[in-house]
Amino acid sequence: MHLKSLNIVGFKTFADETEINFDPGFTAVVGPNGSGKSNIVDSVKWVFGEKSAKGLRGEKMDDVIFHGTESRRAAGFSEVSILFDNDDRFFNIDYPSVKITRRLYPDGENEYYLNDIRTTRKDIEKTLLDTGIGKSSYSILEQGRVDQILNSKPEERRAIFEEAAGVSRFKLDRKEANKKLDDTNQNLLRIQDIMSSMQKDLEVKEKQSEKAEQYFKLKSDLDESDKNLRYLKLRDFKRRMKKSDEELLEIREKNKSILSLIQNETNLISEKETTKEAKEREIAEIDKKLFDHLSKSQIQKEKIAKNKTFIQEYELRIGEILSSLELENQATIKLEVEKKAIELENERQREIQTTLQKQITELESKRVSLELSIKEEEKSIEEKEVRIGENEKRHITLREKQKTVILELIQELENKKRESKEGEEIRNQNKWELVSLAEGFQSKLQSALSYLEDSKLVEAKHSLNEIRLDQYSEKLSAFLKKEDDFRNLLFDKDGILSKKESIDQEIEDIILENENLTRGIRDHQSNIILHRNHWEDTRTQIVELEKKLLESNSRLENQQKEISVLEERIGEILFRISGAKEQETVIREKKETLEREVEFLEKEIEEAYQEFLSMSRILESEKETLQTLVEEISGIKSNISKNQEVFQNLLPLLSEKERTSSALKVQIDSLVEELYNDYSLTDSELETERGALELDQKAEERRLRSAKSEIQLLGSINPLAIEEYRNIKEIFEHNQKQKHDIESSKKDIEEVLKRINEESEKLFQLTFDKIKENFQETFSTLFNGGRATLELTEKEDSLNSGVEIMAEPPGKHVQNLRLLSGGEKSLTAIALLFAIYMVKPSPFCFLDEIDAALDEANKLRFCQILDRFKDKTQFIVVSHAQSTISRANAIFGVTNEEPGISKILSLRLDEAKSFSKQISQKTGTEN
Repeated sequence: MHLKSLNIVGFKTFADETEINFDPGFTAVVGPNGSGKSNIVDSVKWVFGEKSAKGLRGEKMDDVIFHGTESRRAAGFSEVSILFDNDDRFFNIDYPSVKITRRLYPDGENEYYLNDIRTTRKDIEKTLLDTGIGKSSYSILEQGRVDQILNSKPEERRAIFEEAAGVSRFKLDRKEANKKLDDTNQNLLRIQDIMSSMQKDLEVKEKQSEKAEQYFKLKSDLDESDKNLRYLKLRDFKRRMKKSDEELLEIREKNKSILSLIQNETNLISEKETTKEAKEREIAEIDKKLFDHLSKSQIQKEKIAKNKTFIQEYELRIGEILSSLELENQATIKLEVEKKAIELENERQREIQTTLQKQITELESKRVSLELSIKEEEKSIEEKEVRIGENEKRHITLREKQKTVILELIQELENKKRESKEGEEIRNQNKWELVSLAEGFQSKLQSALSYLEDSKLVEAKHSLNEIRLDQYSEKLSAFLKKEDDFRNLLFDKDGILSKKESIDQEIEDIILENENLTRGIRDHQSNIILHRNHWEDTRTQIVELEKKLLESNSRLENQQKEISVLEERIGEILFRISGAKEQETVIREKKETLEREVEFLEKEIEEAYQEFLSMSRILESEKETLQTLVEEISGIKSNISKNQEVFQNLLPLLSEKERTSSALKVQIDSLVEELYNDYSLTDSELETERGALELDQKAEERRLRSAKSEIQLLGSINPLAIEEYRNIKEIFEHNQKQKHDIESSKKDIEEVLKRINEESEKLFQLTFDKIKENFQETFSTLFNGGRATLELTEKEDSLNSGVEIMAEPPGKHVQNLRLLSGGEKSLTAIALLFAIYMVKPSPFCFLDEIDAALDEANKLRFCQILDRFKDKTQFIVVSHAQSTISRANAIFGVTNEEPGISKILSLRLDEAKSFSKQISQKTGTEN
């Protein structure tokens, strides 16, 4: 991952849209005081979600919007976008690049965008969490930030170490877990109170439900009569509705054909308009070309006159250039001998560096391999944790589904119980009939046997014919079917009990899978610890080799400086020699070039005039074609107006028919809705039930009145008592189970909270120990000695402990960091920053004039540290120091060409050096 670009519009002094493209490595930002250099750093802090106006050097947040100058109006908004390359999925977002945007309006409204999709600041902060990037992280370091790090309270200083350790996300999880625990305790108290109050209601509703059962038996007869009456009314409305719809369809078809004709003509106009616009563009293009021809011819004539003047001047200067160069050549030979001696020593140092670099590369390769192994293990952990989370959600869903199936089973049992009570008399009657038939058949069979014994075959046959076994079998099957329906409800493969058993099996499978996934996570964590130990050993070896490489680089740089001085002196002599030789040649070549250019321009003016005449004729032809198109469009529009008039005349008739249909539909819908609300029946279901019946409306009305009278005789009842009693009982039992679930959930949350605390404490302590070790090393490197360390204020409670910084430069015994000089404070903060980088490098880092308080020797050490890390981290350094700027790969200059407005100028030093080298080679070849 690396920072690709920064786009600023209307932010502070950046009135115009400004885009800054960043390359990997070290970039310097330079410019005079007040030009707006630090506004670039402020814009980065702001887009990452900075909420404090004082943190952006303002009084209120709208101070970041460009407020205008004497010649410019104020901006309507302020916007900053920052773009990252995300090919390595540094951010947990499945996009090759990540773009973060913040926009502020004068009324104080803030807008945040992630990849141009509107989002919230909270989501932006979550995306940046534990990446080392953010408004308050160690990726942005300013002069004021140096004092803040060193002078702040130990508890406030802890945030930087948490970001490096990657426990910020753990803190967020811990906060959410504590909130869930509080909510769970409240829910537990609430459900206990509910269960106490429900106990009395349960007893009252049980008595009311017994009386309500008598009411519902009468209510069933009442409902049957009511359904019959509604069916008769609904049948009449539908017959009238069908006739109205047929008339309405005829009118709509006619309107549809007219609209189709209008649409076709409209499309034809659109095509003609498109052709017309194309012709207008062609005419405008030809007009522009004609004007360009005239302008170009005038410019060419002026240039011919100017070139002839220059030719006369060059002829006068050619004879003035002659000089002697022998003494300069002798001085060059002497300097070349000195240069070769130093170059031999340089070759020896480069051989040493090559050996060291090869060793470092091998170790780096080993470290990268270990890092990849760690990432693979972490990815496996993450995948398993995601799977566990999905299983947990599925577990909850299945629990809810299981609850629903159980309630459904209870409901069906209640229904069957009610049906059994209602059909008990019928079943008893069927049973008595079956028994009576069996006894009659037995009596007739005995009679037939008696007749056979007496050889009375006719009488025996008559008795046997009276035994109707088919009738008995039919009644027996009907009786047994009623019993089988209840059994199938529970025990059939599609029955409710089978559904419950299937859900129970799924829950057991999920629990078993989660246990296997948890064991896998523990194995991956053990592998990560082993890889990290190997990685640490490799990093230590690399640091030692890099120290030796830095020492060799220092010697090589000193010798290179001596060579540079010699080359500069040789270059000056060669430049004077080549200048004398080339001047005459250059002037003569320029004179010949100008003469050729004059001849070419005169010929080009003649050709341009001929082309001008040809284009004028084309222009007239195109204008005639355009006029024809305009006339055709006008004719089509006239036809459309006529068709639209016919369409408007049909609209009143259509509206009247639609109102009639709508009124009938409303009446039908009202009846259907009332039917469904009262009986949970659709109109089609009602017609299926009643369609075959021959109904008399007056008889049904008499039956309805009779049922209502009997219901009134029952007196006051609670119609919902049965359902309320069942619901209260179910809710009470459900609350008992829910109380147990809440208590179990509370234990789970407490276990999660304990695990979060243990993991974050372990990770923080491990990272803190590594930073502490690195801090002593970087401090000693920058100060050429001295002692520095980090300590926790409360070692027994590292989760809430602050961080103390103790630093003693060489030869000093300092009790308070405030006693350090400005330069010593800056170096201490830089040492801490890079100690963190050695553990968890930020992909980029903005440094705003933190080298201002350093002397030249310390600035050199600061630059060496930057050189060491610039292959892994992009450094954008705002500085006035020449020694710092000279090390940069690219330079951005901030200027105020217009008062109060910042502009950006860029220069890539590698391209500039290459260009300079090409010029030197060309000069040496010509000599």
